[in-house]
Amino acid sequence: MTSASVILTREEQRTRVDVTLGMIFFIGSWAMTFGTIFLSFLVLRQRIGVWPPEGIALPSFPLASAATAILIASSVLIHRAARCGQRGEAGFARLWSAGLILGLGFAALQAWLWLDLIGAGRLPTSGLYESLFFGLTWIHATHVVLGLAALAWALIGFSLQRYDAHKFTTISNIAIFWHFVDVVWIVLFLGIFVF
Repeated sequence: MTSASVILTREEQRTRVDVTLGMIFFIGSWAMTFGTIFLSFLVLRQRIGVWPPEGIALPSFPLASAATAILIASSVLIHRAARCGQRGEAGFARLWSAGLILGLGFAALQAWLWLDLIGAGRLPTSGLYESLFFGLTWIHATHVVLGLAALAWALIGFSLQRYDAHKFTTISNIAIFWHFVDVVWIVLFLGIFVF
C-alpha cells in the first residue's frame, strides 16, 4: 500500500466521521426545536381543564394509528436496506424502495387526517386544539417531505452506482434522518392521540 493510498483512506474515514457528526448535530438541533414546540404544546394543554376540549371533532385515531404503523414499518425497511447496502449484500434497492413507498403512504394518511378535520369544519384557526394539532403535524410533514426527497435521491444515486458498500455514509445518514422523523411522529402520536 503506497503512502498516497494510506492518506486517501484516512481522508475517507475522516470525511465519514465529519459527515456523520454533521448529521448528528443537525438532528440534535431539530430535536431541540421539536422538543421546545412539544413542550409548549404540553404547557398549553395543561392550562386547559379538559383535554381535548369537549365538543370538538378530533382527528381519527384509527387513521393515525395506521399511519404510525406504516411509518414504523417504513423505518424498519430503511434500516434493513441500509444494513444490506453497508455489507454489500443484494436487496438494498428493493428494501429501500419499499420503505420509500410506505413513507409516501404515511404522508398520504397524514394529509387525510388534515382533510378529515377540515371536512368536519375544524380549521387551524378554529381553536387552540386545532392550532396545535395542525401546527405540530405541519412542521413534522415538512420533515417527512424532506425525508422522502432524500430517500428518493439516495435510491437514484444507488441505481446510478454513486454508492456502494465502501461509499455509503450519505445513505446511512439519510436513514438516520428518516428514523428521526419516525421517532418525532411517535412522540406526536402519543401526545396528541394517546395521552
